[in-house]
Amino acid sequence: MKTEGGRSGASGVGRGLAVAVAVFGALALLGALLGPLWWWLAPRPEVTALGDGEVFTGATEEVFAGEGYFVLITALAGIVTGYACYMIQFGLAERREQDLRLPLLLVGFLGAVAGSALAWRIGIALDAPAREVLLAAEPGDTVTGALQLQALAFLIVWPFVHVLQYGLLDGISLLRSDQPGVAEPLREPEPEPGPDREGRIP
Repeated sequence: MKTEGGRSGASGVGRGLAVAVAVFGALALLGALLGPLWWWLAPRPEVTALGDGEVFTGATEEVFAGEGYFVLITALAGIVTGYACYMIQFGLAERREQDLRLPLLLVGFLGAVAGSALAWRIGIALDAPAREVLLAAEPGDTVTGALQLQALAFLIVWPFVHVLQYGLLDGISLLRSDQPGVAEPLREPEPEPGPDREGRIP
């Protein structure tokens, strides 16, 4: 026979898992939606074909603009998702008296990693026709370059900004001492006053 405490603990874990799955799925879905946005917004440079799909890009603004748009889009996503995830756990903790800060921080980080990867891969996949043109181009032809992300370190922008925003909000909450779901430290009971030297109790 399960005790009330056991049922409460099991339901708390179940709620935590459900929230974690929902948050991860939402961030991954957002990444899938940001891929077409990046593909649509990012400019394409004019490049010189070298044959076999190789190109000479030069050092124009358009060469770096595509990666810049990816960084900007995913950084904004990190700010929004970091804020949203913290407020979600704040509201749940306030209603359920359950501290979900660390679980949602970890799940939010993993979801942001997945979302960033999906945005990159979907954006690249949508530009497949441009790559076919590059493969068919003769050496010396000037063609429009395909979308790419040469610096894969930019994939960490979204997770980094997400964690930074989440941690900033948690720090503000800590300073204000309004963290729901966090047990207050136990205070030792004050000793009862004893009799003075004359045997009188104050």
